Amino acid sequence: MFEKYAGYSVEDFVKDEKFIAWVKFSHPEEDLFWSDFIQNYPGQQETIIHARQIVTHLSEASRMPVDQNDVSEIWSKLESALAEEGENTGRVLTINWKKWVAAASVILLSALIWWNYPSTSDQPQVYARLIEQAENPLKEVINTTSGTISVILPDGSTVKLEKASRLSYDRDFTGKQREVFLSGAAFFNVTKNPEKPFIVYANELVTKVLGTSFTINAFEENKKVTVSVRTGRVSVFKNTDLTRLDADHKGIILIPNQQAAFTKEDETLVRSLVEAPQVVVSQQELRDLTFTNAPLPDIFEALEKAYGVEIVFDKALLSNCRLTTSLGNETLFERLDIICEALEASYKVVDAQIMIDGKKCN
Repeated sequence: MFEKYAGYSVEDFVKDEKFIAWVKFSHPEEDLFWSDFIQNYPGQQETIIHARQIVTHLSEASRMPVDQNDVSEIWSKLESALAEEGENTGRVLTINWKKWVAAASVILLSALIWWNYPSTSDQPQVYARLIEQAENPLKEVINTTSGTISVILPDGSTVKLEKASRLSYDRDFTGKQREVFLSGAAFFNVTKNPEKPFIVYANELVTKVLGTSFTINAFEENKKVTVSVRTGRVSVFKNTDLTRLDADHKGIILIPNQQAAFTKEDETLVRSLVEAPQVVVSQQELRDLTFTNAPLPDIFEALEKAYGVEIVFDKALLSNCRLTTSLGNETLFERLDIICEALEASYKVVDAQIMIDGKKCN
């Protein structure tokens, strides 16, 4: 019952009848509903506070008579005071408070109308350019809170939108593909639909999936745009001309624990492992991966399975190497450090592969 409001913006709350009724006519059941909602979605608390203030001011102002001339007079006095502020810092501006609240209702109502047709002047430039090309009307969610908020898309896909991030998407996903536009950072968990690819435009990178989970970091002020995969597969490709692309476009294929990074300065797209690869098998399978005096190739094969990574090494050189070990709570790189130290070997990551360099075992 809370999911409907999980991705609401201030604008959405201000226009919602249930929310307006709660603010204007507080009732114990409604108080409990919104209290429980905030507990479940703490990232929406600041949005609700802001929206409640607006509804309260509009409710108060609507009960006061207002003349349009008052609005003009108030703005005129404000502009005059601001102009003289530098010359006379001690000036006190006196305005009839009741007239001000009444006039504020006119201004706020005008602002609400404007919100329905948002300007792109305060939007990141690349993001604004991309959403202008959308074929269907878009719904935008802006995370102005200090934490992460959840957004549920029309197909049931979920997005964890980080603070200071923007997300725009087709309200109904009625087109041939599900298009989403991102400025900032977000984690996507996409509902599978082989007939309708899911496309994310994030600055100079485009990510295409059918159903998977992945993270995109695409703040315009950053020098890099990155996409990292948790489950499934995604295709990532450059979009330096910032146009909408068809679903058949090819790119770099990423699998779990891989990421692609686009560097804006030289327009390069590089694939690598994520900083902290996660286990991709069940905990039971992981517990079964215990080795006693086992050949090193068997251990590397188990690591490949556990983390979904490719380990490249000279099997002829290392086939006689044997170790006793188990895959516990250590990270992939901690485990590799232990193995390489025991064998007087070394490793490095090259294009999402782990390259092992070691000596022959007798």
